[in-house]
Amino acid sequence: MCGLSIHPNSTNGIDIDWRSFGWYLCTFHIGGIYLICINALTIPMATLYVYLSLGRGTHNVTTYPLPDKASLTEPYQCINENGDLSKCNKDRCDGKWKPPRTHHCSTCGVCRLEFDHHCPWVGNCVTISRLKAFMSLLYLVPIAFAIGILPVTKILHGHIIQALLVSKEDEWANRIWWNWLGSWIVCAGPFGRWIVGTLLGFVRLREVRRPRNPTSHGYLIEEPHLRVIITSILALLLSVFALGLAIVSTRKILQGLTTLESIKSASHRPASGHHMICVPLERNPHASVSENVDRRLRYVAAVLAKERIYDLGPECNWRTFKSRPLFSTDVHSSYIWPKLNPGMLQRLRTMQANTQN
Repeated sequence: MCGLSIHPNSTNGIDIDWRSFGWYLCTFHIGGIYLICINALTIPMATLYVYLSLGRGTHNVTTYPLPDKASLTEPYQCINENGDLSKCNKDRCDGKWKPPRTHHCSTCGVCRLEFDHHCPWVGNCVTISRLKAFMSLLYLVPIAFAIGILPVTKILHGHIIQALLVSKEDEWANRIWWNWLGSWIVCAGPFGRWIVGTLLGFVRLREVRRPRNPTSHGYLIEEPHLRVIITSILALLLSVFALGLAIVSTRKILQGLTTLESIKSASHRPASGHHMICVPLERNPHASVSENVDRRLRYVAAVLAKERIYDLGPECNWRTFKSRPLFSTDVHSSYIWPKLNPGMLQRLRTMQANTQN
């Protein structure tokens, strides 16, 4: 288990099992490279995490005044056939304007501009302006895990096999588990049967493990330790979860969707309220003010069920995402309206022209 064995035919009397001794090589022989790689990932991951957790009550909180809809000249998302804009009366919002793609987070108690989702892992909302940092953190987690676990993967795998074999041959483990018919049913069925059996093997190995100095190099790796296996498995599950979430989020970015919009789209809710687009018509310079603000000078239509309001196409969506800074600090004095789906706008303008004719 220690990775060293003595053979009389070896040159210096000592033959090293390099596969089992990989952890030692990575930690002490090429430790500089290993530590540089780990720190090069740990430091930015910690920085991204702190950044994402800051500003719970301040970042991307809407403070823009409600615009006069009569002054709007470009198509915009509205809440009814009159082209009215959304307001929020929840918590402390007190009737403030809720711009497009804004959502009131009940956890944080504020209306968040460009809301994507509330992440319990960072205890904060993830918005479009912070999505690049969030995605970077998600992709770094599995990379850091892979680099961290790679030097000891074969050793840990050997410990698991050893624990399983010990458990299968142990009289006590056979009596309470392997020979019990219930082991095929409880703990996730046949698959859980092998997991519990392996855990019992680690218990037996702990009882027969020879005492070692806990401060010696590789103490937790040389000998089978259940806590090391459990920690590695939990880290693996976290990495798989982060990678899966990153892939799903990447797909949503290419589709021009936020997580919230994706959930609403998947629920197949009817097109009403926040699923309407107002297309202001050209003002008649010779008409009176009352005529120009009349509803007939606005064309309002519902968004189709499969239509994505802010989808600019995969290439443009990705280019827009990449152009955003990793750490966003921009505070705009005036609201910047998000661009709408060009295909959807073309459909609405065609319908508008047909209506006028």
